[in-house]
Amino acid sequence: MENSTYSKQYLVYVRKSTDDLDNQKNSIDYQRAQSLNLARNQHLEVANYTLDGFCKNGVIEEKHTAFKTSEMTIDKNGKVGYEIKRPKFRTLVQKLSQGEFAGIICLCWDRISRNEQDGLIIKNLIDRNIDIRFVQADYEKSSSGAIHRDIDSIFSTHYSRLISEKVKNTFDKLRDEGKCTYMTPIGYFDHGSDNKPIDPERAPIAKRVFELYATGEWSLNQLARWANQHGLTTKPSRSKRTKDEILSGITLENKPKISRPVNNKTIENILKNPFYIGKLKINKKDNTQFIDGHYHQPIIDVSLYNKVQEVLRSKNVSIHYVDHDFYIYRGLIRCTCGRSYSPYTKKGINYYRTRCVDECNNPDKNLNESDINGVVEKLLEQIHFSKKELIEIENRAKIGLDNVNEKRSKELDDLNNQRKRAYDDLNYLTKNKITLLRNQAMTPEEINQEEIRLKNELITIDQKTIAHQEGANEMLKYVITFSELIKMANLYYKHALDTEKRDLVTQVFTELVFKDRKLVNYVAKDGFEALLRRHTKENTPPKTSDVKSGSAGRIRTYNQLLNRELLYH
Repeated sequence: MENSTYSKQYLVYVRKSTDDLDNQKNSIDYQRAQSLNLARNQHLEVANYTLDGFCKNGVIEEKHTAFKTSEMTIDKNGKVGYEIKRPKFRTLVQKLSQGEFAGIICLCWDRISRNEQDGLIIKNLIDRNIDIRFVQADYEKSSSGAIHRDIDSIFSTHYSRLISEKVKNTFDKLRDEGKCTYMTPIGYFDHGSDNKPIDPERAPIAKRVFELYATGEWSLNQLARWANQHGLTTKPSRSKRTKDEILSGITLENKPKISRPVNNKTIENILKNPFYIGKLKINKKDNTQFIDGHYHQPIIDVSLYNKVQEVLRSKNVSIHYVDHDFYIYRGLIRCTCGRSYSPYTKKGINYYRTRCVDECNNPDKNLNESDINGVVEKLLEQIHFSKKELIEIENRAKIGLDNVNEKRSKELDDLNNQRKRAYDDLNYLTKNKITLLRNQAMTPEEINQEEIRLKNELITIDQKTIAHQEGANEMLKYVITFSELIKMANLYYKHALDTEKRDLVTQVFTELVFKDRKLVNYVAKDGFEALLRRHTKENTPPKTSDVKSGSAGRIRTYNQLLNRELLYH
């Protein structure tokens, strides 16, 4: 039994504060030597006791932050408790309470007690006649000794708080100077808070990840596979210590740094991190703030970052597959029940098959790729205007162009008013910055954010103005020219390579719906939708009950194009 073997022997407890590494009193070797010297001088027997993760040859070594408290809990009976954060100290208290050892030896009060909560436990052990010896103090068992102990406890707590406060103030000062106090994301090196150079190997791939995801055609999972194929790895880092490693005294410095393959979560973290546009993240109690960093260079611009955030929110489905065999229509074909068609090859011929829901009445669930090619060719043939349609457009152009010009004049007036208001606000902010700060109407961060917002608003207004300034006549010429350019699209598609067919079909369509090997519906992109839906129900599968037919459908299509439904995209 341990109780009978070590009940008259002592343990030595030493602790190194991770917040005050340079203090001599914080040295493990110094504390051990002083404690063992006291044991020899006072003829105290140190237990030859070893327990993995707790103690070695009677000496307990623990490394922990100087000041850290836990929340107190009160049960229904009014009993107050709290969690002891130090695992070895917790085990020590349990063994001393059970009488397994006569007591402990340590350097001084602030090595064994970090805060008031720890101090209460030590005082309770002393009051229960458990022998706790200190190298640098001798507390008499009297009221004077109790006062001496209380004073040391107060100074110990104050010292721990002071160290913690200094660490916090140092980090606050560095953040106020625009320095990065945390590990940077993939694409940057860490050479100090004011030295975050770009990683020439990882940064270009990280930038490309943003550009690809902004297209809306990649999922996080597929983008992670692509990044791995192009050699992107995580930054070399040490894994967190396990509980057994912490108890065994293994430090992070003893663990090797390892780079790992990226996964979909890594890609998501990259895409959401504003560090890539020159921002630093500051965690506050109530919210998270972002400030300008002064010591690292952005990898991407703000417009690309904002586009990526929009795509993330929309949760687009991937249509690029970097780890699957190539098929032209992978991810594009669906059954009327909503299930996708999966590609496969049999005897050198590409097919697509769907596993429909039980209640689906699709009698033929297989498609030959050549049949799909024929359907797409017929659809592409319908995009351009016929000679009859062009004559009809020219005859109606005058009324249509006058209406468009009038509408655009009003929109330009609105944009000019918006520009004037934004400039006025920006000038006011610039001229009255000192007054706003002096009257505490705005903080420096709020002024900076407002300036950025107004400048971005002006950029957006300028872009819209440029688009609106193009005359209706030029737009009509563009529409007719576009029609002539795609006149031979079906013929080009017929003789194109498979990769070219994939590029073309994804430019025009986002979805093709089949039933019984026949096209029953489709979803076209932007202006292509207007061009395709101008045909009669007999010529084109209906999408909604709103489909127009004959000349009315052509007039509607023409008006949509003039309103830049096609040109904006």
